[in-house]
Amino acid sequence: MALGDLPRDFELVREGRSRFAVRRDLREALLPLLRRWVAGALPAARDLVGGRGGAGAFDIGLDLSVVLRPYRRGGLIGRFNHHLYLGFRPRPLRELRVTEALRAAGVPTIEPLAAAVHWVLPGCYRGALVSLEVPLAVNLWRYLCEVEPAERERACSTAAMATRRLHDAGAVHPDLNLQNYLVRRGTSGREVMIIDFDQVRLASVSARDRQAAFARLCRSIRRLDPQSAVLTLGCVEALRTIELEE
Repeated sequence: MALGDLPRDFELVREGRSRFAVRRDLREALLPLLRRWVAGALPAARDLVGGRGGAGAFDIGLDLSVVLRPYRRGGLIGRFNHHLYLGFRPRPLRELRVTEALRAAGVPTIEPLAAAVHWVLPGCYRGALVSLEVPLAVNLWRYLCEVEPAERERACSTAAMATRRLHDAGAVHPDLNLQNYLVRRGTSGREVMIIDFDQVRLASVSARDRQAAFARLCRSIRRLDPQSAVLTLGCVEALRTIELEE
């Protein structure tokens, strides 16, 4: 899929300096929310369990709840510029395309519904991504903190399998960490999804790429659990299987 194309079932809506890529069947339900985001007048959101980078959940009718995640800058730049991005290839549109392509390829992830870009100036924009809410989902780190040790190892094994599916689909995630996985509990067990494909690289995945993914997760573990109070050696060994090919 060329990055200049929208996924099947999506259309581009142009309104003034705003561009909305929306799923056709949800166009009328999503556009009012996107317009309010542009105007800085979003209704009160429901907080997501564990928080997720300023994202909030909204009911849009049709018995649907969605998550709107505004793009926010982090690090040193984020201290001075919270939400403005430069360039003519907007990141929300790219993330929508990549997420939908990987979902169609069988990678466990969220279901994207819309991407929004508002041009503040030529080459300078604000952005947001809208996805279907995953009820009661928490990030992997929070999940591991809440469950028994044996379940921690099983969850880490499921996360590793999801990551191998990502790699087998030809994608490298440059920011894999324990908070970029969502875990949903269900009657049939747990489901682990990978999220935040903003900077994912679509390419042939090498053994070095797989090793680097495991190394990034290890850095995440050291940052979040420096005393090894939550993650056991068994958890780390379960995650190590990311280095394996299917």
